[in-house]
Amino acid sequence: MSEFRFSTNPNQAHLVNWQPWGPAAFAKAQEEDKPVLLSISAVWCYWCHVMDETTYSDPEVQDLLNEHFVTVRVDNDHRPDINSRYNVGGWPTTAFLTGHGGLIGGATYLPPEQLISMISEFAEAYQNDRTTLYTQARDLLKTRKDHAKKAVAGEELEGSMVDRVSRIVAGSYDAANGGFGSEPKFPNSSIIHFVNHLYRTGGEDFHAAMLTKTLDSMCEGQVLDASDGGFFRHCAKADWSEPQLEKMLEDNLGLVREFLEAGILLDQPRYRETAKQTVDYLLEHLYDPAVPGFRGSQGAHSDYFSMGPEQRTEAARPAPDPSCYANGNGLAVTVLLDAAWKLGEPSLQTTALQVLDRLDSMAQAGSFSHVYSEQGPSEAPAFFTDWAWLLTALIQAHGNTAAESYLERAVAVAQTMVDRFFDQEGGGFFDIEDQPDGIGHLQVREKILADNTVAAQALIRLHQTTRNEDYRQIAEATLSAFVETFREQGEFAADYGLAVNLLQNSTVEVTIEGRPEDIACQELLAAAARLPQPNLDIKTVMAADGDTVARAHVCLDTVCLPPVDSPTELAGAVAGLTRQQENPFQDIFQVFPGN
Repeated sequence: MSEFRFSTNPNQAHLVNWQPWGPAAFAKAQEEDKPVLLSISAVWCYWCHVMDETTYSDPEVQDLLNEHFVTVRVDNDHRPDINSRYNVGGWPTTAFLTGHGGLIGGATYLPPEQLISMISEFAEAYQNDRTTLYTQARDLLKTRKDHAKKAVAGEELEGSMVDRVSRIVAGSYDAANGGFGSEPKFPNSSIIHFVNHLYRTGGEDFHAAMLTKTLDSMCEGQVLDASDGGFFRHCAKADWSEPQLEKMLEDNLGLVREFLEAGILLDQPRYRETAKQTVDYLLEHLYDPAVPGFRGSQGAHSDYFSMGPEQRTEAARPAPDPSCYANGNGLAVTVLLDAAWKLGEPSLQTTALQVLDRLDSMAQAGSFSHVYSEQGPSEAPAFFTDWAWLLTALIQAHGNTAAESYLERAVAVAQTMVDRFFDQEGGGFFDIEDQPDGIGHLQVREKILADNTVAAQALIRLHQTTRNEDYRQIAEATLSAFVETFREQGEFAADYGLAVNLLQNSTVEVTIEGRPEDIACQELLAAAARLPQPNLDIKTVMAADGDTVARAHVCLDTVCLPPVDSPTELAGAVAGLTRQQENPFQDIFQVFPGN
């Protein structure tokens, strides 16, 4: 069986002499004095499948590639480090490289006649003007190295940073159709996450309107699969029509989290129901209990989604990606632990902890890999994003169970993360471990804003739990490394703005003690989720057998209050505690008489 992943539809793409990315392929290119054609594809990518079925199945294309190039094929989901450095505008990527891994140029999908034309032009240039091509490749690598050096801690995180990010997000809002940006229209759960945060902390009608318009439009548009549940990756049109029929694990998990949050904040049960339907989709279509873990995606290349609901059958259903990914499953653990309580379904917590045990057992055994399946971990390395999401999942598990073993593991994982990826001189975390002999652009270790904000938020929570000041300092150095560059991300810097807001405020910790399925517990949890404190950490503890009273325990830094058992008392307790922090000379027992 081929180690490469081709379209599931009939094709002859395997007749190209594909090589895996690695020293052997580039040594072959240097020995034979040939350039490299790099193909980056994905199992969920429609046009990748089309290119397999047409372009790479064309005999003339096959002959030209096999004669003039060393052909290397990389799966985007298995090797995001290569994709981030060589993707030239989308999937599939068709990139032309030197024998040393220098990037010369490329394109995305190319039909046979266009690729044949490009091959001919490139082969001629490689023979007759190789010096110019190599100079271009060296210049591109230098530019990449120079840009990577910009992410360095230095300037302080200003108080206005959150407002600046919120203005960028507001500027990208599509008031006519909901959502952010224009065409193609992506759900962008990280941006919705920030808007939920802004509405909870500020109560502005504008943010409520943004949420309502966006979530309603998504539910009523074609980005939501009304038959099987789950959200498609994006739509071609700004009005949420013409969906690209790919469903991604991480997209759907992010939307579960935001629909649940918005359902509480806006008191809209239909958002909660959408979140529940999406969880049901993930469990039915992407969860594999034999691993246990969630598959990365469900692909698009099928007539299944063009069928009516009555025509859809199990046999016609697009197969999910056979692989699980560590970062996506760390996110799954985090979201399901939260959803277990907000949906009142304790079984979700059981599933989440089983997935976490699978992830952490690999980490403890020294075999933590970005890609794994029922057969075990793969040879793909674990990246920084995998460790950051494992840390997040462990902290969430400790918050949901109070089991000290999860906290102990979180401390160990944080240490590993710092040892292998943290930039001790410039602050922030690199995406890959140091590779002195890395091929081409893998020589450059880069700092990805989204992954760094995940790590910073986890470290802020770890500091709150352990009171170890080192974690807060690392989080601050991480966020300050992007002060000069976060604007380059536009509205996608939303999570950065949220992380800065967490860092700049003391943590209000609310622990709900009860049972997820209990109405009183649900009401207390909803009241906690509506608290306007910028840095809010909600934890949950299962009540003892026979204990039917739900309670909330509130702490601000090291000051904790007696428990309360009603939403009104909870809101009053937190308001009083934060007022007392603003006036530390006031007697706390005057703020809470009778306690």
